[in-house]
Amino acid sequence: MMSISSFGQSSDSSPSRGSTGVTTPEDFKAETTSLAQRYRWRPSFHLMPQTGWMNDPCAPGYDPSTGLYYVSFQWNPNGPDWGDIAWGTATSHDLISWKVDDHPVLSPENRYDSKGVFTGCFFRVQDGTLNYIYTSVSALPIHHTIPHQRGCETLSIATSSDKGRTWYKSEKNPILPGEPSDLDVTGWRDPFCAPWPNMSKTLGLDPKKTLFGIISGGIRDITPTSFLYKIDAKNLSDWKYIGPLANFGLNLRPSRWSGDLGKNWEVTNFLSLHDDNDPRSSSDLLIMGTEGCLEDQPEESLGVAGPSRPRRGQLWMSGSLRKDDATGSASISYNFGGHLDHGCLYAANSFFDQRAQKHIIWGWITEEDLCDDLRHQQGWSGMLSMPRQLYLQTLHDVVGSLVSDLSSITSVKLQSKGDGTFAIQTLASQPYQPLIQHLRSCPDAQLSHLGRSPLSRSGIDVEISRERLLSRHWELECSFNISKTCSKVGVLIGHSRCYEKTTLMTFEPQIETFKISRPSFSRPDSRLLINNSPEAAPHTLFTIINRSSGEECTETLDIRAWRDNSVLEVFVNGRTAISTRLYAAEETFGMRFFAEDEASSTGVLRTSHTGSTDLQFANLWDGIATWTLNSLT
Repeated sequence: MMSISSFGQSSDSSPSRGSTGVTTPEDFKAETTSLAQRYRWRPSFHLMPQTGWMNDPCAPGYDPSTGLYYVSFQWNPNGPDWGDIAWGTATSHDLISWKVDDHPVLSPENRYDSKGVFTGCFFRVQDGTLNYIYTSVSALPIHHTIPHQRGCETLSIATSSDKGRTWYKSEKNPILPGEPSDLDVTGWRDPFCAPWPNMSKTLGLDPKKTLFGIISGGIRDITPTSFLYKIDAKNLSDWKYIGPLANFGLNLRPSRWSGDLGKNWEVTNFLSLHDDNDPRSSSDLLIMGTEGCLEDQPEESLGVAGPSRPRRGQLWMSGSLRKDDATGSASISYNFGGHLDHGCLYAANSFFDQRAQKHIIWGWITEEDLCDDLRHQQGWSGMLSMPRQLYLQTLHDVVGSLVSDLSSITSVKLQSKGDGTFAIQTLASQPYQPLIQHLRSCPDAQLSHLGRSPLSRSGIDVEISRERLLSRHWELECSFNISKTCSKVGVLIGHSRCYEKTTLMTFEPQIETFKISRPSFSRPDSRLLINNSPEAAPHTLFTIINRSSGEECTETLDIRAWRDNSVLEVFVNGRTAISTRLYAAEETFGMRFFAEDEASSTGVLRTSHTGSTDLQFANLWDGIATWTLNSLT
């Protein structure tokens, strides 16, 4: 195992030496510069290897016989660019402290996977053996915009009979030779395998004997989709094709609330979530990366020959399962859906944690906002997000939103109660709660608290000053009460003493949009070095009626944010998540909470609060990573 430790303690950080074995001043300067570049933007509590490129999370899972959690990731151990894709892997007893293997657990070493070991899943069978089911790649390039070479992506399996210490690829590999023979696909990869009782019920199959697998991709010029397979629970090599799971057409975009379903899907997961208030009620969901989206790039990035992101999304959807009696296949309808994350997170992969009885998901936090030269200097690229818990958020007795008609918000399930009120339901997420508590308990963590404070119409700020804010690793939790005439409210994070350089988290109620504006380098070529275009997400607050008093009450705006050096993960009211990168924000000099409370030409908001916009409270845990979660071996 390799220690992913604090500055200057990695296994490859010993100073270079001349022929005399003595470190020269020039050697020391070069080594110090190299280390400074390597750790300048490196996070501390996000899982990643010591060096090299990494992307999709792979095969998350849990082995109850050892109490070990597993998560792997696509990894190029040979450099910070994509290529030579193998699997790195990490294990943990608590989803908090991780041991990262210093060698790939699966490598591209056979004819059928010579061009890459792509994304896959984890499954433990009843005899205790552990299995990785993965995409084996024998030919490149592969992309949804070019013809798909038949058989270039196949399905393979690797098994461990010694509790994950060694893994052996099956002699039967590939267990599936490629995509269905009668289809022209845009992709066929990223297997996901799990029980799906609701699908078993739909198809009339025994849920104790049947597993389901899906492989992501699309049917060219027709639809993105996931290809559904039935798997014998006693023989993971036995996959029988059922049919395409979805057929929504190209670039379905129900509204701004739901995103663009694209032309090709990657890393699709299925799951069923239960309403905590009604265990009999469950929703079937797909989580998928969508390629080939048509949304325009932000205006700030147009015409600039700097770093940019592909047109893709990280979405989810809920639908109803249906059986086609004529063909015996099954499909899912599109009922409602939205973004799992509106920022740079992609390729999310999940599992059901038997111990915690929760669905846990990771995503790939990309390095695409950083230019190649700077990315190469740091020697690594990408990391996994904080693990997140998925849950259904249900609000009862809802009578409206800030601006939009409830029926137009396609990211929620809307159920009329017949008396003018509604129950709404949507997918929500938050970082894994035990991890949050663990970070807060760091020996050097300091808690700062602000109580209720009115925010004036002129935008007077309430501040957490430099004297109480020192690190690049913190958690912020704050809540605002929004007035009827509020036009802007949010948090200003200062990266210079006079706040000339800032990160700005802003909610604009009149247009129901949450934004994160990021700083640039103080140099003319900043746009060529980093992409600092704002992140934006549709977001609204709902108004609920108190049935006893008849009074209406609008939700507070609740923001939770975690900064881990260059990584910022933000969650708004649980249901809106944005992950982003801060490269020009090394220092933190303070935080200011503000509001602009003035009438707008768009009219008065539907909210129950008639006074000024208030900060209800703010809690800041600073210094939550003076040690690192990756350093425990």
